[in-house]
Amino acid sequence: MPATDREPSLDAKLVADFLGRAADADTRPCRDTLDDTLKDLAGLGLAPGNAVIIALSNSTRTVRLYLAALLLGLVPLAIAPRTPPVRIRRLAATLGVRALLAARVAPERYGAAGTRTVGGAEAVLLGDDGPPPYRPGRVLMSTSGTSGAFSACLHRVGALLRNARRHAAAVGLTADDTVLVNLPLYYSYAMVAQVLAACVSGARIVVTGPPFTPAGYASAVTAHGVTHSSITPELARRLLALDPASAAGPHTLTIGGDHLHPAQVARLLAARPHGELYLTYGLTEAGPRVLTLAAHAEPPHRHASAGLPLPGMRTSLREDTGELLVASDTVLERKIGGAPAERTLIAPGRIATGDVFTLDGDGYHYFRGRLSDFTVIRGEKVSLSGLRRTVHTIDGVIRCVPRLNRHADGESALDLEIAVTDPGPATEARIRGELDSLLLPAERPRSVRITATVPEDFRK
Repeated sequence: MPATDREPSLDAKLVADFLGRAADADTRPCRDTLDDTLKDLAGLGLAPGNAVIIALSNSTRTVRLYLAALLLGLVPLAIAPRTPPVRIRRLAATLGVRALLAARVAPERYGAAGTRTVGGAEAVLLGDDGPPPYRPGRVLMSTSGTSGAFSACLHRVGALLRNARRHAAAVGLTADDTVLVNLPLYYSYAMVAQVLAACVSGARIVVTGPPFTPAGYASAVTAHGVTHSSITPELARRLLALDPASAAGPHTLTIGGDHLHPAQVARLLAARPHGELYLTYGLTEAGPRVLTLAAHAEPPHRHASAGLPLPGMRTSLREDTGELLVASDTVLERKIGGAPAERTLIAPGRIATGDVFTLDGDGYHYFRGRLSDFTVIRGEKVSLSGLRRTVHTIDGVIRCVPRLNRHADGESALDLEIAVTDPGPATEARIRGELDSLLLPAERPRSVRITATVPEDFRK
């Protein structure tokens, strides 16, 4: 799809200036410079187009390593720092990753003889040295939700920067602002809509958390003069539950990642009479932001809406299902690994989101639900089909049935029923152990019921 505006790019001066404005909320000193990090990364001997996994907690160090990798033409993939080694190995094999950067690495778990220090992190080389699998100027990002345990979206760096610039314009982010980055940096929402948006707009970032606490959030906003913050609906509900006044926060608050009830939108607006509140919708596959609603400037009947498309985004609905289709010059190039997903690239520059919407007469979008079995557990998007595929990789498992239940407070809880060939105590202990090593925290069930397989399990 032809670009609708000039595709921005990164250069060393832009990145150095941006990092010079960045700070960690805990004010710990940063000893490594961009030049130091570039030298360390180059010392790994990786050619442009090689992929690297960055499994680090939120910090300016993580941002610096990510941007340095891009400047060298490497292809970074940010993942949760608590991702189990067995999962990292499978992910690396699927995506052709050549190096892992983490705070602490046990090299023997990755078949490596030792580690190297790179930008304050530890690095190990993975896999075989062969032709780089990707072109420089690309980024790998985990698919929306934790689906795709062993898959990723391949994006152009310029497309992500373009999306970041459009999002920044939609929420009024400028060089005068300070952005609090407290969402995980392995979320496309945080990396693109906060970090890259601040970089291209000239804003300053302050990096903190997770974990999120209302007191810590309020302290960081005050201590660092934060003017822009992005949170999820779950975090918004936590702020409102503690004390509506604590939800006042910075001047501009954006909320994305899931649907927020209109009554909660009204409460946030009441707590922030002089602030701006933006509701956004997006998904990693789209680059990632798609829709924005300036809730503070809209009448109450629109508070249930996700808003209007960003410039360059063309949306439509399938006639039969109401599924939202998005066409843009910022969508993924392709998906790598995993089974065909519910959210798919149906044509170059066009995706099917898997989400059902309706439109009003003025073009405002209203989220109605998911076609697929994506759900939100403890604030994290989880794909039940992806979870089933992961559990099915465990030897002896014949069938995995995730079941969602609702607590009285409306939160979802996940239970698993697993049918196995041999339900004895040893098998059960082994499967429970492998579940702990394979599943991310949000995917881990409240309870697991392991039973013997029955003939019906073998029928289609």
